[in-house]
Amino acid sequence: MADQPDPPDEWRVYKSDPTPDPEPADTPPPHVPYGSGPHVPYGAARAPGSGVPPVVARSRSVAPRLLVVAIAVALIGAGIAGVAAIFSAVGDGIGFGGIDAKDPDDFAALIDKLEEEKGTTVVQEVNFYTDYIIVYMPYTDDPGDDRQISYTWRGHDLEEWTRGTSTEPTFDLEDIDPEVIDGMCDPVLDLAEEAKKDDCYVFLDRPEDGQAWFRASASDDFGRSVQVTYDKDGKELERTCNGLPCT
Repeated sequence: MADQPDPPDEWRVYKSDPTPDPEPADTPPPHVPYGSGPHVPYGAARAPGSGVPPVVARSRSVAPRLLVVAIAVALIGAGIAGVAAIFSAVGDGIGFGGIDAKDPDDFAALIDKLEEEKGTTVVQEVNFYTDYIIVYMPYTDDPGDDRQISYTWRGHDLEEWTRGTSTEPTFDLEDIDPEVIDGMCDPVLDLAEEAKKDDCYVFLDRPEDGQAWFRASASDDFGRSVQVTYDKDGKELERTCNGLPCT
């Protein structure tokens, strides 16, 4: 064809390289994890070989710890104050009582307290228990007023107890010698088996017959009641066991 070049005068023959290809290496190339580079800890990267570990700054507020300490101190302080208040109350004769109700000195102190706080020692009934006394009084000095008010006394201030009405006769505690109450429970405790000192109570009121002003009573382990009556001067009148003369 007119457009084709003329063939060369002589063809070149290709000669292959007799040198064999190199054998593959026994050790595989190192594994490169996914990503563009090794993991760098949080913070500025340090220069290789610097020997200085990376420093990670942490901010920690002391406010919560201070709050906990403040609460603990407050609770401890409240506990100490509470214990102190309890012992103070006991020392003042409040709450648990600070008297021996059947002791003549405490009986005399009650008379003084009535005069001091109420301006009168006129009463209707007085009950002597263990470490407190209950006093029943007319609400006013009007003979036609049957209102009655009672107070408990534990060695400190008089505390209102009850309100009601009563027609019981009145009498003046100033006319009673506090010393006569001493020992009134002794025969009662002798007759009431296993009864203790605190099991005996004494009641004082004005009798209709003018005889038995005081009544000391207690019960034994079987619920049997023992009562000994006394006149205004503390002289023993009668002993009864379950309502009958004791034998």
